[in-house]
Amino acid sequence: MKSRVLGSLVLMSCLLLHGCAMFMPSYSKPDVSLANVEMLKSNLWEQSFRLQLRVDNPNAKSLPIRGMQYKVYLNDMRLATGVSNNVFDVPAYGSETFELDVRSNLWRHLADLVKLVEKQQSVSYRIEGHISTGLFLAPNINLKEEGTLDPSQLSF
Repeated sequence: MKSRVLGSLVLMSCLLLHGCAMFMPSYSKPDVSLANVEMLKSNLWEQSFRLQLRVDNPNAKSLPIRGMQYKVYLNDMRLATGVSNNVFDVPAYGSETFELDVRSNLWRHLADLVKLVEKQQSVSYRIEGHISTGLFLAPNINLKEEGTLDPSQLSF
């Protein structure tokens, strides 16, 4: 009798866990890349930039974006850290771009950045953070993307 009750409890637990997994959507990590950097304004203590990011969805279903936390690095110098409450959907197997207005204090790195721009050297970037889908029981999607930018293609 005890073994039947125990077996029934184990079976019900497995069914419940399987049922919860059916309601938890799983997504493959989207590709996030930096499409453009535009300087909005600059003074001695603070610079404002507009970053344009592209999100590519490798999934067969629409990917809702309900916010993100991010850090952006240029040549291992932290350009910006922050959060965004941008709300949009990336279509299945599609792409979407969005803009982040960020503020930074690059004063201590100014000489290095001026040299890079003058020499038209490529600049490496790294974006780290996580994306919130806002879906019930769905975990945040972690992101870490790296690449290079050609200064001649940027809007400053």
